[in-house]
Amino acid sequence: MQQQVKFIITRFSSIGDIVLTAPVVNSIRTHYGDAARIDYVTLNRFKSAVELIDGIDKIHGIEKSTAEVSKKLQEIWFDYLLDLHGNIRSRSLARSLHALVFTVKKKPAARLSLVLGMRRQPIEHFTDRSLSLLDTFYLSNELPNPWGKLNTEKPDFALPSKFIALTPGAAHAGKQLPISMLKEICGSLSEYQFLVLGGDDMKSTGESLEAEFANVVSFCGKGSLKNTAYILQKASLAIGGDTGAMHIAAAVGVKLISVWGCTRPSLGLSPWKAHPDSIMLEPLGRGDRPCSRHGAKCRFKKLGKDLCINHVGSERIVAEVRRLV
Repeated sequence: MQQQVKFIITRFSSIGDIVLTAPVVNSIRTHYGDAARIDYVTLNRFKSAVELIDGIDKIHGIEKSTAEVSKKLQEIWFDYLLDLHGNIRSRSLARSLHALVFTVKKKPAARLSLVLGMRRQPIEHFTDRSLSLLDTFYLSNELPNPWGKLNTEKPDFALPSKFIALTPGAAHAGKQLPISMLKEICGSLSEYQFLVLGGDDMKSTGESLEAEFANVVSFCGKGSLKNTAYILQKASLAIGGDTGAMHIAAAVGVKLISVWGCTRPSLGLSPWKAHPDSIMLEPLGRGDRPCSRHGAKCRFKKLGKDLCINHVGSERIVAEVRRLV
């Protein structure tokens, strides 16, 4: 009987970054099949994102420290640790295990250089950097379905036969689709059905759009992340900012209009191998330099101007919807 090869992967946050590790799991599982054990360590509040990834044997959730699970993991005797976060938590876990460690290159200096305007060359995508850790194992990165399968779950209500998914939420205002933009999109495209997706933080936005437009239904604050993935998979098109939902949309293969504000695709976290008809819309008149690494700051606000995402132009989004649907 062939001895099982044991991998453990660490990525603690956030939803989108975790989803971007799915191709690594898929590559290992495709190559080794049942001859590999693949475990994953993450923060408890992001376990639902890891649960989307097919092919994982066990998820180990922590509240704060990897010391919470290190003893249990030591007993498993993992062969390899794939550190896809490169922070103090993953380094602490690496020291406690007997595994050979491979750590993704985070490129912090290059990312900061982009923000400061000292660099113009885009950074290699995070997923490609993560997959490069598997070069040692001679695993092919040219798979027919590099994303693998995402675990989805049908919601307990009927979906329209044809609809566009709107995912306006984000952790920072610099990446959120403003309500004025959303209203212009829904009002200009009254012949299309829209389904608004998001967490509790987007409930008021979703309810406001639903109350004003007959062609809008809000799913914000309802259902699970697996439900969201299922809905995105069934959509004719998805529209959203630089968020976890954007990466889920890319993973399930739906056409995607990604709307960029204070971050930019050049930071290495654009939609990875999205549907070929997908498009990225960046702000007009704001250059290609990102304002910040995570969208928390806008350099134009310091000059008394508004956020970059307000300069994408709803009319551009409307035109792309008509072209793609």
